[in-house]
Amino acid sequence: MLLGLGLTISVSAQTTLRGQVVDAGTGTPIEGAKVLLGNQNIATTTNAAGEFQLLYLEAMDEEVIVEAEGYVGTIELVLLEDNKTVELPAVQLQQDIAKQTQDEILLNLTEEEMNDDEGRSQAQASSSSATTDVFNSTTSFAWSTARYRNRGYNSTAETYYIEGLPFNSAERGQFNYSAMGGLNDASRYKDVINPLEATSFTFGDLGQSTNYLMGASRYAQGWKVGVAGTNRNYKARVNATYASGPLSNGWSFIGQLAYRFSPYVDNKGIIGEGIKYYSLGYFFSAEKVWSNGNRLRLLTFGAPTERGQNAAVTQEVYDLTGSIYYNPYWGYQNGKVRNSRIVKSYDPTVIAAYDLNIDEQQKMKFAVGYHYSMYSNSALNYFNAPDPRPDYYRNLPSAMWDGQIGNPYYETSADQLYRADGTPYGWGLFIGEDMLGRSLGSGFTGADGNLVGPSVNPQQYNALVNLWKNRDNKTTQIDWESLYAANFANNANDPNATARYFIERRHNDIQEASASVNYQNTQFDHLKMTLGLEGRFSQGIHYKTVDDLLGANQWIDIDAFADRDIKELASNGGFTQADIENVRKNEVAADYDNVINDTKRHFGYDYRINMGNMKAWFQNEWTFHELDLFYALQLNFNSMQRTTNMLNGRAWYLTKIADEKTAADATRYYGANAYAQIKAAEAAGTLHAGTTYVGDAHYFLDPAFKLGLTYKINGRNRLKLNALAETRAPYARDAYISQRVHDRVVDNIYTHDNAKSLADFYAASEKVAAADLTYEFNYPIVRGRITGFFTQTWNGTELNGYYDDEARTFVNQAMTGIDKRYLGAEVAVAVKLGNYFTLTGAASVGDYRYTSDAMSVTSAENGMPMTQDQGTQALVFETRDKVLLKGLKLSTGPQANASLKLSFFHPKMWFADVTVSYHDWNYLSVAPSRRMQGLYTGHRTDGTAVNGWFGDTYANAIVPAKYQDYDIDKQEYVWKTAIPEYSVDGDGNASYLTTVTVTNPDGSTEAKTIQSVELDANGVPVLQ
Repeated sequence: MLLGLGLTISVSAQTTLRGQVVDAGTGTPIEGAKVLLGNQNIATTTNAAGEFQLLYLEAMDEEVIVEAEGYVGTIELVLLEDNKTVELPAVQLQQDIAKQTQDEILLNLTEEEMNDDEGRSQAQASSSSATTDVFNSTTSFAWSTARYRNRGYNSTAETYYIEGLPFNSAERGQFNYSAMGGLNDASRYKDVINPLEATSFTFGDLGQSTNYLMGASRYAQGWKVGVAGTNRNYKARVNATYASGPLSNGWSFIGQLAYRFSPYVDNKGIIGEGIKYYSLGYFFSAEKVWSNGNRLRLLTFGAPTERGQNAAVTQEVYDLTGSIYYNPYWGYQNGKVRNSRIVKSYDPTVIAAYDLNIDEQQKMKFAVGYHYSMYSNSALNYFNAPDPRPDYYRNLPSAMWDGQIGNPYYETSADQLYRADGTPYGWGLFIGEDMLGRSLGSGFTGADGNLVGPSVNPQQYNALVNLWKNRDNKTTQIDWESLYAANFANNANDPNATARYFIERRHNDIQEASASVNYQNTQFDHLKMTLGLEGRFSQGIHYKTVDDLLGANQWIDIDAFADRDIKELASNGGFTQADIENVRKNEVAADYDNVINDTKRHFGYDYRINMGNMKAWFQNEWTFHELDLFYALQLNFNSMQRTTNMLNGRAWYLTKIADEKTAADATRYYGANAYAQIKAAEAAGTLHAGTTYVGDAHYFLDPAFKLGLTYKINGRNRLKLNALAETRAPYARDAYISQRVHDRVVDNIYTHDNAKSLADFYAASEKVAAADLTYEFNYPIVRGRITGFFTQTWNGTELNGYYDDEARTFVNQAMTGIDKRYLGAEVAVAVKLGNYFTLTGAASVGDYRYTSDAMSVTSAENGMPMTQDQGTQALVFETRDKVLLKGLKLSTGPQANASLKLSFFHPKMWFADVTVSYHDWNYLSVAPSRRMQGLYTGHRTDGTAVNGWFGDTYANAIVPAKYQDYDIDKQEYVWKTAIPEYSVDGDGNASYLTTVTVTNPDGSTEAKTIQSVELDANGVPVLQ
């Protein structure tokens, strides 16, 4: 009966609209253009020939809204007559040249963000967005310079695909924009899906999902040549693109070359000082289209790039130089600029994709790809020599004067230190001697009984200040000649000695092979089914090589920090001299008569992170006259395993120490298999360099569910509700606590490997729940949307690295159990003002904050003890403590944003925009080391004591958090404790009283008395 009814309908008279959408400049058909009837709310997309057809329409005056990525949308008026087919004349769309220009600037901004040493914080300014969404198309460019992030998410929340293959890094979770550096034509066409909505190429994530479409048939036939200039990292760009268009044999071809360059910038105080930039991007795509609609696409692209870096510095340095563009990474060598931090990147990629049309209602897409991302950066290294960085704190005037840490109201001496403007500096707590123990002169006793006074001769201080202000080359920049001179002197003194200075190159490569299958079925009424399967193998490859010995003879690969602290092992660790020699080595079994004097040999560290990923997902989309519904489910499998070609000396002795406790403790640094391998080789005396040690494998299986509902009020207005719930595994970069040294992972991943329950199995995975509600409106004169969104995450994992002043070494801190909340609203409205002008307003207000404290594990990068147990005197190599984060705002860019833009666009390609933007509520990132619970109580959660905690007698500290009874909304306090007093109750029990003076943000003060019934080992009350 259904078949007969279908046949009856197919031969009945009906109202039909047909047409074609083409490029206004070339006449080339536009595939994938969206065609929407504004009054009837019926939509379709164009096929490969740019054609569309809409059936079973109501007879009326209709507005046909046509939009396509990379083009300026248009509205055509048409009269639909009952039981007639209306052939709409070819709809010509103008290319959106303004959007293409903005995309080029955005790509440049995102690449500028990738300036970190290890690629650990590659932060994108904002994603490029579909032109059909008023909010995204406006904010992606207008707010990018303020580092706005969509809904406060970091870049790992956005998913990027190329021809259906995933291209977010499996190790770090981010998309590498520099892989397509300068290739704007190649990346012009893309599907961009808003957060939480249904997609056709992936399940998606919290942020936007983007799929770059690079089939050659999409590009209009002809040449395109362009020249541009900027004042950013590169100064000029030349590009050329040629596309053949569809040929008679069904093939299409396109090729693009883009060269971006800047010689070294020798002008101080301007954007890019001390930086060079060279990049040659290439793109080639060939596509074959058969008569049955099947397609084969072959493409390759890459952008070998070499660029200098700049550095973030302290406010003192900016004040001294008078420029926010000051860059300490460069200096003069033989009168020419040389930068010590040179990034080399190249990500050659090849992709093959095939589209199979099984029939009119069933389609399958297959894709395979491979890319090898080569990323390395250089850096100065040194041994037994002064730090060569000009902005190192000991090379700054502040290191010569301690007034910045003291109280200026205890001045009693007439011997003042004056600023250049004649005003006196405040006095600080007198240091007495410098880092080498040399006397800094006499001070005087202040009103509080403390010794105060200047730490150096005022003339010396002022002389250094003047050198900085005048931008003296040898003071404010790297002194390359002195580095060479130090090495030459070292060669003459001992030809077999290690270099004092040299340049190392840190390699962080990743190779990935991926495949995907996508099946779509529309043969059922009102239902579109999509099934997807993805598989990917990734390998992170990390090692160091020598880039330039700077005139030295060789470099001996010992760990400088371990070598400095080795005496602690001899006195406290009970290690033999042979053990200590092993600890000093980055590779225990290496023959150190074979020194490094070439650029190929790996040193320092040499390890791999092997990662596997498989995703299976399905999605059902139901479409009715007034209601659309979709739901999707995904299973995501991940694995990670570290292997190393070096038995690191620090990890070797940590394993030996842990072995004295239990075998389970010992295997955490290399894994059970590698541990057994090492023990057997040691027993047989067969340890040798170059052996590969395979660590434990870790596995995760994470589900995700997504749901969406759209109520179509009429053809112009609609409501959308979307929701997501998922768990997701930590990325490898956050899972390994000190991956350059050993295999140790965060604690809850060990629980996962030995899971005894479902809760244990998912202990390491982050949990996510999100929803948004959107109202959209689309009229000929005005269009826009209003969205409210809410996201909560639980049990996040983060890894931080920093120099610990107390431990005097670089430490790694792994934080787990992090909860976050994202709450906010987005509004955008575009109003047409005549034929050429459009006024667009956009605003976003959010509240993004931590909703829990975190637990942390901190260990030294060089493997040295972090502290010593006061009771047993045992060395403590990992400290555990709570990090007080709850209630603090996230550093995800400004959380309040607004802009108003007036746009002019003429059909003959003249365009101009004037935009006024406002940004507020921008917060700095949290320093976990300043928010440890032990700083407030004197003891960490693991029971170890903290020296210099905020309750110490005479201690002055800025405490940017609440503790116990204090209001969490007060972001900063100044605590000053008095000498402990005590009282005795009727039973003879002593209670110790500590007086705390709290300075509130409004300037008012209040006194607090904290009672304690005990003192710690230092005689300080333990706060209750």
